[in-house]
Amino acid sequence: MITRLMIVDDELHDIGFMMQFFKEALPACQFETFSSAEDALSRLHFAEAKGDNPQLHEDPDIIILDLSLGAMNGFEFLKALRSDEMTRHIPVVVISGDSSRQAVDRAYELGANAMFHKPQSLDGYRTMIESIVAYWAQTARHGGAAADRPERAA
Repeated sequence: MITRLMIVDDELHDIGFMMQFFKEALPACQFETFSSAEDALSRLHFAEAKGDNPQLHEDPDIIILDLSLGAMNGFEFLKALRSDEMTRHIPVVVISGDSSRQAVDRAYELGANAMFHKPQSLDGYRTMIESIVAYWAQTARHGGAAADRPERAA
């Protein structure tokens, strides 16, 4: 079950839609949201929290990542996340308005676990969130045992 979720998207209304439907599907889930990839990476390295929600005390079970961000885009975020031994285990679901073959291939090459086309309606967001939750509940291994993760330096 997903209990800790991070959303990285620079569109506040998209974050709001996703949180609304994730909260319906996962009422006990804790959330962190970031409008920049840089701030999200800083948080994952336990630097000063700059998100819009209280900081999670552990890594998120899953990251929802938009590709179209500011100075650092989603591809660069994925590359940085996967190149770091301390964060490479965190599953990432990419959402993007760009569903071109090139964007999809690049996201998977850089380590995305799944990719969805960014919805254009509330019903679309609800369907996408329900699909993500159902997939992780039924088939995906996420979070892993603490013993399977590298230890963070104190």
